[in-house]
Amino acid sequence: MVKPQKIEGNSRLIYSTDKGAICPDCSKPAGECICQEIKRNAVPETKGKVRIRHETAGRKNKGVTIIYGLPLSPVQLENLAKKLKSTFGTGGAVKEYTIELQGDQRERAAFELRRLGFAV
Repeated sequence: MVKPQKIEGNSRLIYSTDKGAICPDCSKPAGECICQEIKRNAVPETKGKVRIRHETAGRKNKGVTIIYGLPLSPVQLENLAKKLKSTFGTGGAVKEYTIELQGDQRERAAFELRRLGFAV
């Protein structure tokens, strides 16, 4: 008779009758999972300088100012974008650690970021 082999290291708990669903990343119960909090407060690695560029590609010739290289978490980026949008009176969004502002706002954004203490 052949015994079934137990595979070590390739098994992972998905559900427990004690605790319910288990997070696949941190292996804690879903109610105690801290993965989302870690992602929300994560700060990307940057080169130390904030970069600003103007793009029209793929936007039907509508210009967009893109600010990237900011050493801020996603929550802090949202707050900064909100402040910049209200200061400039324009629309925009935060996408993948970059701030996009409608129109050519390079000079104004550079001035405002320098005033806030960033190296542009």
